[in-house]
Amino acid sequence: MADYNTLVDVVDDEGREELVKHVLELQSQLRDNARKEHQSLTTENQLLQKYINNSLTSTAVFGATNGAINSNMSLRQAESPK
Repeated sequence: MADYNTLVDVVDDEGREELVKHVLELQSQLRDNARKEHQSLTTENQLLQKYINNSLTSTAVFGATNGAINSNMSLRQAESPK
């Protein structure tokens, strides 16, 4: 009976080791995929930001509004107590 219990313990230990290895591998893959997705989204957001800024500054109506917003922000910052 002791041999059977020892055998079961060895098999359980090997199974746990394989399971832990598999979990760590999946965790690593998930981390890598998340980093790639984050980089892709960051790049896409930067591209969209450039597009929006270019669109706003190239349009006279929005360009004037943008200037008014910037001057209002400058006034508010100058008025705020430091």
